[in-house]
Amino acid sequence: MNELALPALLGIRMKSEERRAALVLLVGVVFTTLHRQACGVDVLPAVGMLNSETARTWLYFVLSLALFAVIPAVIVKRGFRKSLSDYGVRLGDWKFGLITVSVLLPVISVAMLLPAAQMEDMRAAYPVDKTAMLSAPMFLQYAVGRVLLFYVAWEFFFRGFLLFGIRDAVGDAMAIAITTLPSALWHIGYPVGELYSSIAAGLLFGWLAVRTRSILWPLLLHAGIGLVTDLSITLSV
Repeated sequence: MNELALPALLGIRMKSEERRAALVLLVGVVFTTLHRQACGVDVLPAVGMLNSETARTWLYFVLSLALFAVIPAVIVKRGFRKSLSDYGVRLGDWKFGLITVSVLLPVISVAMLLPAAQMEDMRAAYPVDKTAMLSAPMFLQYAVGRVLLFYVAWEFFFRGFLLFGIRDAVGDAMAIAITTLPSALWHIGYPVGELYSSIAAGLLFGWLAVRTRSILWPLLLHAGIGLVTDLSITLSV
């Protein structure tokens, strides 16, 4: 894929980083739409041949990995001829990242997640696979799959591919704001509290990625928030 081809074809004069940013955003729009359409909460349950909730959940995880991680990584490596480390796949400022995650995760858990776990709409939505609530081994299997397949893919896409893909062209603040938009819109159809909190989360995770120059720390914080929510709901049943 050549990020210069489309603007040149249309007669648009752009700097190389602007061309790349435009292509990144176009891919972002298409893949976010595809993922929401293929993996939405109202879509996978309708796949008749998948009569197991666990099977639908793992398909959801695998599709997430393909659309949000594997294909964008190929675009970065083969299309842009860039290193994944340029897109946040590195340790970064690990001291700041570790301290920030260690402080924010307990605070967010106590202030927001534990109360949210008592809300009926959140309990209906999570865990994504309700069979994970049946036993500790099943919950652990679900948690590992959700972190390694879904959260890794999500953070690489929104904080890695998109954010780091456009920041050279638009600046850090604008990159954070722009990439918060599709991640928030993706949550339409989920519990209202989660929809609105996804805006704050997008800004927070984006800031943390830029500050540490790594997607690892927003990944750990995001995954921690999700798993605390799942576990709180599971234990309260």
